[in-house]
Amino acid sequence: MQLHVLHAHSALCQWIGLLLLLSFGFSPVAGLAALNNAQANSEQAPIPALSNTVDFSENYERIFQIRVVSKDAGGKSSIGSGFQLSADGLIVTNYHVVSDYVNSPDNAEIIYATHDGQTGLLTLLDFDIINDLAVLRHPNPSDDYFKLASRNPVKGEYAYALGNPGDWGIVMVPGPTNGLVEHSIEERILFSGSLNPGMSGGPSLNEAGDVIGVNVATAGSQLSFLVSINNVERLLNKQRHLDTSSYQAEMAQQMRQWQQPRIQALIDTPWSVEDFNGRQLFGEIRKDIQCWGSTNESNTERTIARVDKSCRAGDEVFIAGHLNAGQIMFSFTEKESVKLNRFQFAKVQSDYMVEDNDSDYESSTNFICETDFIHDTDDIDGYSRVVSCVRAFKKWPGLYDSMLMVQTNKHGKLFETYLGVSAVERDQILALNKRFIEETR
Repeated sequence: MQLHVLHAHSALCQWIGLLLLLSFGFSPVAGLAALNNAQANSEQAPIPALSNTVDFSENYERIFQIRVVSKDAGGKSSIGSGFQLSADGLIVTNYHVVSDYVNSPDNAEIIYATHDGQTGLLTLLDFDIINDLAVLRHPNPSDDYFKLASRNPVKGEYAYALGNPGDWGIVMVPGPTNGLVEHSIEERILFSGSLNPGMSGGPSLNEAGDVIGVNVATAGSQLSFLVSINNVERLLNKQRHLDTSSYQAEMAQQMRQWQQPRIQALIDTPWSVEDFNGRQLFGEIRKDIQCWGSTNESNTERTIARVDKSCRAGDEVFIAGHLNAGQIMFSFTEKESVKLNRFQFAKVQSDYMVEDNDSDYESSTNFICETDFIHDTDDIDGYSRVVSCVRAFKKWPGLYDSMLMVQTNKHGKLFETYLGVSAVERDQILALNKRFIEETR
């Protein structure tokens, strides 16, 4: 069966090629002969190498494996990659590679390992949780180190990502860059190369051997991301050496500085209108927010007709394995009974909510919720039920997670809206909740 498929595909390719040749004035006989010759030559010709590629042999030896080691257990709790970027031994990696140390500096240490097995302690100087970067210092710096490129890569320019995936050794992954990620307000470069766990924090080089980005994450299937060198330069230019006792306060400050303008823009900026099941609402109101919709209309056995729309900001911040923050999420759901009477319809409704970001009791308090009712003056049976829940960050005073749900019963339909935000100050939560209720009722 597979042979038939392959023959059919080959025949289709020949017909497409023949049509193209005819369109440029070639004869059918000449066209078929050219196809046959091309097929014969392709079986023998080697795949051409990329032009102007760098001799990466010396670059392999410049890559460090970065390990966070538990003092008690004596084993690695996380691994990543890093690279030296200055004569005085500054090493760049991702924040998430060293996050176990940042969140518990008394119980861990950061160690480098070279290609030939040498190891030693590294000192954490500074970090940027928003852009997922960290700066370390090597005690015995090498005279041979990487340099930052003078510009970000242009679309289509090749990058060569170096790192140590899965503790197997240093590898190089090539692929084209595709400009900045569109649905983000942060500078992330889209990279068509297969980054793997352990390559985080390694450099991506241009053909001149200069660093054009820092490996940060992968979404699989040739879809990966690099941190822009602009963010690397900003962090290096601060020239700081943070004390371990200030780590949590520094993270809280970075979160505030990032969130305040991000949330205030939502509060102040007009929200573009989109249709939702006959209602004039909002959706992708900013470039970092994407929306998805669904309905159960294809279910012929449904007892309740349901239409959903869910929107989420693409930017959020990894803090630790049990904690992330910075999420913005909102959704709309409209339900109408198909086979249930009003009492049955009311009975199956739920007011269940779940937080949009991971946290644990060490990091956050429990949610405290309040419920209120708003009666509809246009419908004697209509009303809105408002549930607002807030929890506090224990190590970041003044920052909160918030969930807001509004359920409106009117004319036999239930319209439910939800808004969730993470790591936001109290006044901005109140203002954003107020705006959201006004825009959705």
